Amino acid sequence: MRDVSANPPPQEPFPSSTDHRTDERAGAFTAVLVDWRGTLAVTLSPEQWITTALEEVGRPASPVDAVPILARLDAVNADERLLSPGMDADPALHRRVFMEVLADAGLDHELAEALYRVESDPGHDRFAEDALPFLARARASGVRTVIVSDIHVDIRPRFDSAGLGAYVDAYALSCEQGAEKPDPRLFEAALRMAGARPDEALMVGDRHTHDGVAVALGITTLILPPLRDESDRRLNLAEALLYRHTRQV
Repeated sequence: MRDVSANPPPQEPFPSSTDHRTDERAGAFTAVLVDWRGTLAVTLSPEQWITTALEEVGRPASPVDAVPILARLDAVNADERLLSPGMDADPALHRRVFMEVLADAGLDHELAEALYRVESDPGHDRFAEDALPFLARARASGVRTVIVSDIHVDIRPRFDSAGLGAYVDAYALSCEQGAEKPDPRLFEAALRMAGARPDEALMVGDRHTHDGVAVALGITTLILPPLRDESDRRLNLAEALLYRHTRQV
């Protein structure tokens, strides 16, 4: 889903649900469930989304050129409509809602199609600099990694092209599971893929409203500040939890 707000409100870090159990086995992690956008990768800003699409169709694409388009989207409440529940679990619904919003904003078909192509291309999402070492260390430590993402397209090729795919064991994607966060079914699918019980897994995400729901399943959960730039280094916070409690398998 896309937030087209020019200045989305910052999210407060959500504390880990880690309890202080003394049972070593119960506190040992054999799997890490990781969100994608906002946690491992940063997506285009609304302005960058628009200028990238304008460039694709050969039109002037300066930040100034994006301003009237952002205004049109704001006028039709695109910020809220493009975050409608269920969109990432149903690719057809995702496209339909997007194209309806873009049409309501008065954007021509060529530009609307370009905007949707950019939105649907994971190649525009840039991985954090600490994503590769984080995933590589998990693999070396025998911790199974499952990517848990609300997304309407397959992101495996993006991980592979960035050299990260070899360190991921499975992908629990909303578009394939027919469920999106905060639906617990997506987390349950991730646990099955990891072959882990809830108490054996660590969930790492950036939205307490979505990723934080894993707590209700008994999954220790860490909510990080949303990734704003590739140079942001936050995954060391997850490692501090993961390797303090990891049981080698």
